[in-house]
Amino acid sequence: MPLTIVVADDDLQFREIVRYLLAAASDTMIIVGEAADGDEALALVRRERPDVVITDLVMPRLNGIELTRRIREELPQTRVVLMSSYTEDAYRLMASDSGADVFVSKQVIMTSLLPAIRDLVRRWLSGGSGPIPPSEGTSSSSAAAPK
Repeated sequence: MPLTIVVADDDLQFREIVRYLLAAASDTMIIVGEAADGDEALALVRRERPDVVITDLVMPRLNGIELTRRIREELPQTRVVLMSSYTEDAYRLMASDSGADVFVSKQVIMTSLLPAIRDLVRRWLSGGSGPIPPSEGTSSSSAAAPK
C-alpha cells in the first residue's frame, strides 16, 4: 500500500516540483491532494488523513507552523515535512517546536526531498521517535524554516 501524501504550498511551481519528484516513487508514494493555503490544507488533511503532509512554511491564511501544530493535535500519526526557502536556525527551531518531523530546504529540494521522506518512513516504521537527524544540513525533524 503506497504512502499517502498531501502537498501544501501557495506556489504552484513548487507543488509541481514536488509532484514531479514524487512521481519517481509512485509505486510507494501517492499524492492524495494538494492545497494552495493552510486552511485548505487543514481541511484536506482532515478529510484524507494522509500518512505524510509536505507543507511550505509560509502560506496564506494559515502558515506551515500553525498547520503543523493543528495536525499534531488532531492527527498525531500523520508525519509533517516542512519546506522553506529560508534556512536560518530560528526558522528550523520554530518548525521543530511546532512538531514537524523533517525540514527540507527548497534550495536543495531536488536532491533532498525523497531521501528525507524515506528516512522519515524508515524511522517511523522502526518505532523511532523524536527528531530525525539532519541529512547534510537539509533536513531535520526539529527544524523549521519559512517558505
